[in-house]
Amino acid sequence: MKVASRSFWSILDNLVQQVLSFAIFLILARWLTPHEFGLLAIAHLMVQFHRMSLLDALAMPVVRAPQADDRLFDWLFTICTVVSLLVAAVMVLLAWPMARFFDAPDLIWVLMGMSLSVVLFGLGRAHDGRLLREGNFKVMAIRSLCSVTAGGAVALWLATRGAGAMALVAQQVVMGVVALVVAVAAEWRHWRPRWNWSRELLREHRGETRRIGLNACVNYANSNGDAALVSVLLGPHATGLYNLAKRVLSAAYLVIASSLSRVGVSLFVQRQGDPVALAQAYRRMLGWTLLLLAPMYALVSLAAEPLVVIAFGERWRESASLFGWLSVAYVAQAAFWLGQNLSFATRQSARVLKLSTVQLAVTAGLAAALSPWGMQGIAAGVALGSVAGCVLMQLAVHRQLSISSLSFVRSTLPATLGTASVAALLWSLPHAGIDPQRMQNLLTSPITHSKDLLSTWQKQ
Repeated sequence: MKVASRSFWSILDNLVQQVLSFAIFLILARWLTPHEFGLLAIAHLMVQFHRMSLLDALAMPVVRAPQADDRLFDWLFTICTVVSLLVAAVMVLLAWPMARFFDAPDLIWVLMGMSLSVVLFGLGRAHDGRLLREGNFKVMAIRSLCSVTAGGAVALWLATRGAGAMALVAQQVVMGVVALVVAVAAEWRHWRPRWNWSRELLREHRGETRRIGLNACVNYANSNGDAALVSVLLGPHATGLYNLAKRVLSAAYLVIASSLSRVGVSLFVQRQGDPVALAQAYRRMLGWTLLLLAPMYALVSLAAEPLVVIAFGERWRESASLFGWLSVAYVAQAAFWLGQNLSFATRQSARVLKLSTVQLAVTAGLAAALSPWGMQGIAAGVALGSVAGCVLMQLAVHRQLSISSLSFVRSTLPATLGTASVAALLWSLPHAGIDPQRMQNLLTSPITHSKDLLSTWQKQ
């Protein structure tokens, strides 16, 4: 019963974050411009590096430690706070030169505001670690609900009053404050952090921290390198458009692929002593992953332009051309992720960093080479690099599990047929007398009318 309860709250936590965040993002995109979203995306690159490559590398050895007492969490709180203050100071110092580089004066205030969220993440990382170690997913789900709702409400209120990119900054800061307050309140009776700068503990966990940090850096580069390249080469406006496509597609990827990943890890661990059963479990999970993702991404990609205009507005139309390439990238990355989980479950983790590094090198090279073609070129490079990494991972898994080509085709056949069916259906719509442009205008008018009514009400 305890396992089922924890699983329920863990899945609910993930769904709350994705569904609520996406709904708020959809509404904000109607009020803010790609340039303003692009400014936040540039700042968010630094925030994500801080969280993935620094804080997680420091926290995970403590969370996984056989014996983690209050003294160890005191040390984690201390070192995460110090690191976060240093990173925040660097962000403030870089605000002026980065604003000059991107020719975006507003970026100064965005970076300075986001430096506050960096500090908040550092202050709460030890509390997050304790909640995760205790399996207290209920509090984590409640925290996500409260923080996302509060941050979204503040952002919507400021956006309707012309705050621009600072509405997005306020959203992140408020989310950080609420998340920290909920986590501190949940642990207040059991643990209150004290300052503990222990060089002994730093030396003890240095090796594992370095390994986790290195792998996190590679994962960060694979996840965010394309957005960084777009921001440097094309500026904030293009970054905002590019990130909208990634944000829409990643929502389904995170919910579906993450949920199946948990199931897959459990199956792989249970069957690692039986090669035949392990191979069957892997083929089944690969088939389900591709079946749930590929047809859906095909539908979204082929109908991207009207869907983007209907949901987000005319100003975001350019991002529709990115959906096809990025959909390919996400499907390939989901298959790569499944192979990565199998590698970890069967003690083949050495190949994960190697293949991730190769994938990163290929993706970066292709994206840079195709960057003269703009956002579409970079997205194409990412897709091709992701497919290359996926193929290498599948070859490694097939050698390990002795999976034949025929059985692989059988596993992926439902996804292939489903994707082809979706493509055929969309292709047949115009031939059936259905005018896509008329449907788009029909669906867009209520959204536009509602926005006009809200604008009129605010002016009054």
